[in-house]
Amino acid sequence: MQERFSTKNGENGAVKKLIVIVLALAAIWIGGRWIAHRGEVRATIIIHDAGALRAGDAVVESGAVVGRVTKVAHLDGDDAVSIRIGRDHGRAVVSDSLFAVDGRRLVVSNTFALGAPVADGAVLRARDSGFAQWLTQHGATLAPMLAKAKSATDAKLDDVSARVARMEDDLRRANHLDEAKALRAKFDKWVAEVRK
Repeated sequence: MQERFSTKNGENGAVKKLIVIVLALAAIWIGGRWIAHRGEVRATIIIHDAGALRAGDAVVESGAVVGRVTKVAHLDGDDAVSIRIGRDHGRAVVSDSLFAVDGRRLVVSNTFALGAPVADGAVLRARDSGFAQWLTQHGATLAPMLAKAKSATDAKLDDVSARVARMEDDLRRANHLDEAKALRAKFDKWVAEVRK
């Protein structure tokens, strides 16, 4: 009887050791996943038709893979595409990014985007108009032209600013301080409107 009791205790000890090992491995796996995905941003894009997208497909911005699709689900006639963006690509998806499905890739375009990076867990609705889709696919080719136009506009604005500064200075020298302040206030208000 005592021999039987010690064998049973030996079996219980082996089971306990096995449980401890399994729990330790599970803790290591969970900790490893947490470390591997720490700093990444998860977001959901509501898009009219996700096409052939599925989990594991690339999220691409400016030709570079910045993340992966983690899940595609149907949602009230649309598709919800869950993505995970790598920690090194936090600005790849911003609040006004454009999205398009290109085969098995989710393409992100920020050519015209000015928004802030999305927060972890954000839900964005993709613009589905034909023009928005065209911009997503071809907007990068327009970027150099837009940069040139912006540069020319900034140069003109600097020129106008210099003229206003000279007029303001002339008014101050002529002892018209109120008119100089009014001119500066009016110009600053106009610049604020232009830059909106």
